[in-house]
Amino acid sequence: MFHKQKTFDLNKETKTCVITNNTENSLVKEVFKQLDIQSEDLEKGTNVIYTLGKLPMKKVVIVDEDKLIENTNGMDKIFKLKEDLLILVDTFKENIIFNLFETLTTASYRFIKFKSKDDEAIENVYYTTERQLDDTIHEGIVYGEAVNHTKQLVNTPYNYLNAFKLADYAQTLGDLEHVDVKVYGKAECEAMNMGAFLGVNKGSKDEPQLIHIQYRGNSHNQDITALIGKGVMYDTGGYSLKTTTGMPSMKCDMAGAATVLGAIEVIARLKYPHNVDVVIAATDNRIGDDAIVPDDILTAANGTTIEIISTDAEGRLTLADALWFAQKEGATKMIDVATLTGAVVGALGKEYTGAFTNNQAFLDTLKQTSEQAKEKIWQLPITQGYHDELKSFSADIKNSGGSRLAGASVAAAFLEKFVENDVPWIHLDIAGTAFESKTGGSGVMVKTLAQFFKA
Repeated sequence: MFHKQKTFDLNKETKTCVITNNTENSLVKEVFKQLDIQSEDLEKGTNVIYTLGKLPMKKVVIVDEDKLIENTNGMDKIFKLKEDLLILVDTFKENIIFNLFETLTTASYRFIKFKSKDDEAIENVYYTTERQLDDTIHEGIVYGEAVNHTKQLVNTPYNYLNAFKLADYAQTLGDLEHVDVKVYGKAECEAMNMGAFLGVNKGSKDEPQLIHIQYRGNSHNQDITALIGKGVMYDTGGYSLKTTTGMPSMKCDMAGAATVLGAIEVIARLKYPHNVDVVIAATDNRIGDDAIVPDDILTAANGTTIEIISTDAEGRLTLADALWFAQKEGATKMIDVATLTGAVVGALGKEYTGAFTNNQAFLDTLKQTSEQAKEKIWQLPITQGYHDELKSFSADIKNSGGSRLAGASVAAAFLEKFVENDVPWIHLDIAGTAFESKTGGSGVMVKTLAQFFKA
């Protein structure tokens, strides 16, 4: 979509030009002069100005720099113009060039795979600059593309994206430098005694797929951070069946998996100097002849027995074995990402991702990164009281506390049971932030997780 244009002449250019509202810039000042406009004439955000023959181009798009920094600038207005654009990069301050190209890329996204036509397509966006900004521009585009890929995965319905097809998508990342991808099937998961993960899969016609991606960007360091994504491709709730209003949109229950795939794409494409694993236990949660029912007892890969209280508390079962696998493969730190609980939506709504940890310094560092990425997280507690909610008469633990009270913390406490030897661990519950029925997947936390490994 993006093409670099080497030369530019304001008095000859016919493409619609995109500039900033910074009138300290000489080119912006000249455009404002020729169009006879003042800064106070503009609305906040993005303005589309018709030149009325005062310049060869028919329109000029003026972007509010302050809004661009906030990443709430309404760039989607630009793509409704349905015409080629030329971005005059040198009119923008250098510290927002990344935001500009990342935001332009994400604003261009439309979920059109199943529509008969696309009336809003822009095929070409050109840019011109005399500054040495190619690396920054490339970085912004890479982040934007990875977010868009994440959105595409989340928005794709189950009949077009099951566990096998997600594994196929993951395999394509193996073409990137320093990336190795391995996918384990049902027999291999059985050999690893992954009873919790396999239990969720028992009602499915499709075999489970355990996806393991290794990126090695630092050969001098043995530390490995594992990004673990919940990969429930569709969640009916199993025999603890969801309602007719609760089941639609459950194609998004694999948003955690999509998020970590987006993050590792950025990390590998930009060759960040860290060692990162991605682990996804992918399956759907369906009703079938062999599906688990409440009161069943499963045995996780680490030997923990789990009494099933609700088959709709399935994501934590898949994550339990994924956490074990990540540690078996040498993870020294772990971050899991999951659309895990409706309770976190009740607590934080759609604005904040819920965050839990066993290591405050680890979470504090991630929170600083999330603030830079403009992705909001809010820490919620895990205490012994929440662990006590999981005590079982029949097994080592229950998979649910049995009530809706503090459900996000109880679910996090369940996951913590599978973190061994005080390995630093963060759980991100994106149930409220990953998907909106009117706008689809958000790609939330891709930027935070990728930027976490930049330095």
